[in-house]
Amino acid sequence: MRRPGGYQDKQLLVAHGVPELLQAAQRRGASLHQLLAGTTLFEADLQKPQFRIHAGALQRLLCNLNKVPSPELPAVIAQAILLNPQIPVCRLILSAPTLGKALRYLWFYRQQLWPLCLPVLQWQGATLRLTLLPAVGMGAVQELALAVCQQFVLALCAARQVRCGNATQSVAPLLLQLTSAQLAQRLEQEQRAECRHWRQICCQQAKLLPRQPGLLEWLSRQQLRRLPDWLSPDEAAAILQLHPAALKRLLAEQHCSFSQWQDLLRNQLALFWLSQPELSNRQLAARLGYSDEHNFRRAVKRWTGLLPSAFRPG
Repeated sequence: MRRPGGYQDKQLLVAHGVPELLQAAQRRGASLHQLLAGTTLFEADLQKPQFRIHAGALQRLLCNLNKVPSPELPAVIAQAILLNPQIPVCRLILSAPTLGKALRYLWFYRQQLWPLCLPVLQWQGATLRLTLLPAVGMGAVQELALAVCQQFVLALCAARQVRCGNATQSVAPLLLQLTSAQLAQRLEQEQRAECRHWRQICCQQAKLLPRQPGLLEWLSRQQLRRLPDWLSPDEAAAILQLHPAALKRLLAEQHCSFSQWQDLLRNQLALFWLSQPELSNRQLAARLGYSDEHNFRRAVKRWTGLLPSAFRPG
């Protein structure tokens, strides 16, 4: 089997957002020399549309961006990337016939744009909830990477003139709720030919990039398939055909541990299930692998600072 790799196995086309990211930081007072320091990138590299940036270089670049004193930088970067007329994925999602199609295109081609994040889609009645989780371990730059992705999705909804039912910054980096009517919002007929054009380009460029999931993304997918049972480190290692010590080492390279990853996924699932009134705290504790509802309440309090009752509808 092909094992999921770390982010060292992923690559990005520089033309897909990195110049916009740098330019947005430069407008906030950062110099290009400071931003590229330690990344092994040079200014000449940024002029090559097919140059492929190593994952470690992107992580170091985000680390340098963390030093820019500008709280609005993620929103500025997201807007610059979304509105760039040279990025095929952005042109595709803006020309999609419906918002629902736009989000599906964004999910399918996300590795061409921002493969650092894993979107999880969950339906609750007629409402779709989209949650962003880290697809790879990013250490200190995780907050910035998720914030950029969050602002990108919100900017997309704003460009489509859709008001989100609920968009909040919390321990789960983005909770975005959209109704079926919002997802079916259509654009003008003449934009459909443009959508087909950009979809063909995205399909061609998809052949240039590997579609191998990051380690945290792979673990999340495997765990979601096995609910309500929870993977142990030994079971996850066996599926990967690795020794448990090797899996532990790979996770350490991702700035994460097995328990930290599982805690983040439990947090995301708990916030979604708490909005379903038919599930009691005892049922939720069992679904999330806690021995009793007291431990479940303590976990929610640790994640959010609030008790489970604060998230109950009504």
